[in-house]
Amino acid sequence: MKLDRRKFLGAALASEASALAAQGGKRRSPSDVFRVGCLNVVTYSHLNELWAPLMNPRDNQKDAPLTGMRITHCWEIDPDKSAQFARTFGCTAVRNFDDMLGKVDGIISGGYYNHPWNHILHQPYLEAGLPNLINRPFANSMAKARRMVEMAQKHGAKILVPSSHEFNDPITHAKAWAGGKKILCYNATNSFDDYPSHGVHGVYLVCRAVAESGSPVVSVAYQARNWYSPPGVLTFEHRDPQGRPFFGTLHQLAGSWGTIQIHTPEEYGGKDFLIQTGTGYPFNRTEIWAPPVWVYQYMALYGEMPQSFEQILHKTNVFLAGWRSILDQGGRPVRLEEVPEEWESPVELPTHPGDPTVSLFRKKFGKE
Repeated sequence: MKLDRRKFLGAALASEASALAAQGGKRRSPSDVFRVGCLNVVTYSHLNELWAPLMNPRDNQKDAPLTGMRITHCWEIDPDKSAQFARTFGCTAVRNFDDMLGKVDGIISGGYYNHPWNHILHQPYLEAGLPNLINRPFANSMAKARRMVEMAQKHGAKILVPSSHEFNDPITHAKAWAGGKKILCYNATNSFDDYPSHGVHGVYLVCRAVAESGSPVVSVAYQARNWYSPPGVLTFEHRDPQGRPFFGTLHQLAGSWGTIQIHTPEEYGGKDFLIQTGTGYPFNRTEIWAPPVWVYQYMALYGEMPQSFEQILHKTNVFLAGWRSILDQGGRPVRLEEVPEEWESPVELPTHPGDPTVSLFRKKFGKE
């Protein structure tokens, strides 16, 4: 008799959900199933092909669950796509973005186009104190970013704003190695097609490896022919713990995942850290795509954020300073405090002409 994997998974999840309901909705231990509700699951999303198969194996695919979490509910601005995702991953599509309240233990948002409305989409779940994974970029203004952070702080919710270029072993090692050292300069690279959806990976890489090792970014200059095609160069000014300035560059180009080479007096030729994609199963999953989901699961189970709220706001500020530089300052340096709180960066992508997603969000929630 052939096993129907979707029916089997659905029955298992229903049984686990009933057990949780009997417990009053509280997990007894990390071994209990963790129910995930997913927002923004298909359109320009990390969930559909990359993160969701790590939690819910698909029929007729070579998927193996690599987490202790299961997706039980989903929502997408286009209901047809939400229904498609639900069929593929054996979960329930909900009509409204907040219909998962009381049914899930945490939220994962995987899309790009939604980021100007994240403060609306995540509000009910932050106010419920749930852990939220909010995919990059976090927000398109500092005011919206602060609003989400303040909601999380008020209600005890934990937030992860990950990039696959941050939460991997090479960049974690780079941060640890750079701590306490006198950095002379650095040069980094990341793969790129446009600044807000992929250039942000390099920005987060720099913040993780250098800013979080003790030397925050002071200003950003972004020079390029345009912000939606390679190449481009961002120059970051830092201050170390002693107040000494130093500079680093991020080269955004095609064909590179992510690298950083950090120069110190002891490593004058530079210490190299290279993100690698992994060869064959399971490394083609575990080197790039699984770590952000694993970090989220750990945060959700134990309440420990891998980045502080201040660090999340800092990297958002750095990202927006890059926007201000290329859009409004002709590539000149923009200090982080020069980014107005209410100033909003664009969301539509010239490389995706005619995509209806932004118009769907505007119709439902209003101007970003």
